[in-house]
Amino acid sequence: MSTSVNTSALAIQRDLGEELRRLRLEAGFKTQTAAAKPLKCSQNKISYVESGKRWPDEALLKRMLKVYGLSESKSAEIRATIRTGKSIERSWWDEPRYRDLIAGGLGKIFPLEDGAAKIWNHSGTFIPGLLQTEGYIQALAAFGQRDESALHRELFVEMRLRRQHILTRTHPVLMTGMFLESALRPVVGGREVMREQLQHLQEMAHKPNITLRVVPFSAGSAAAVGSPFTLFEFPGAHNKAAVLREMSRGDDDTHSAAEVRRMRRRFNDLAEHALGPGETIGLIEEIEKAL
Repeated sequence: MSTSVNTSALAIQRDLGEELRRLRLEAGFKTQTAAAKPLKCSQNKISYVESGKRWPDEALLKRMLKVYGLSESKSAEIRATIRTGKSIERSWWDEPRYRDLIAGGLGKIFPLEDGAAKIWNHSGTFIPGLLQTEGYIQALAAFGQRDESALHRELFVEMRLRRQHILTRTHPVLMTGMFLESALRPVVGGREVMREQLQHLQEMAHKPNITLRVVPFSAGSAAAVGSPFTLFEFPGAHNKAAVLREMSRGDDDTHSAAEVRRMRRRFNDLAEHALGPGETIGLIEEIEKAL
């Protein structure tokens, strides 16, 4: 297990969890429940660590190293991995001023996006969040969050814009964005705001790491499937894929292989009815010129 490949704390934490799972199985504990008694902890605690959702505390780590019968060199490697992960600067979404906005599951997408190598996003009747302009986001917040404070809406816009850094960083995410034609037609925020949004989509679609596909009205039933979801693929041989479904009361994410396969089939089914990248840019340009 290398400690130098991934620079994301989330990815390192996930790698560590997968490695500890492998070591448990090698030690003869076929289930987390079987390992819980000698480790003197609950099965849930082992699950959280092996799924990469938390670091093992010092007491649990010591017991794992002993119960799994690890050598001094292997134990040192695992400790080095944990130190590396914990030394990474706190992620921007953990800043205190964002705390209220990400409560209740609404912040699950940030670490997934940040740690991913590839993203497949179906945003339904909205422009993909990673490609929304400031004016477009402000218009959505002004209508959808009118009962919230001005500060809440301001921070919401700020967070959505900060997410987009993953598309332009040194090693950018490879993104395939798919959305319905009905996402392009509403004049969100007025003509100037929507024109700027459509122009931005055209500009981003020409970047080598971004592919856009539109499901046109002519696709029939496929053009009515508006429930947003995102598939994530992470770097590293041991990193599992994940899927996140956006819901009104918080996002739901899972690393279940069966669910990932199901949603990947859903994405591929929709892609069969979508315009190609060139045709998509042409449609966006046509709608923009008609404004």
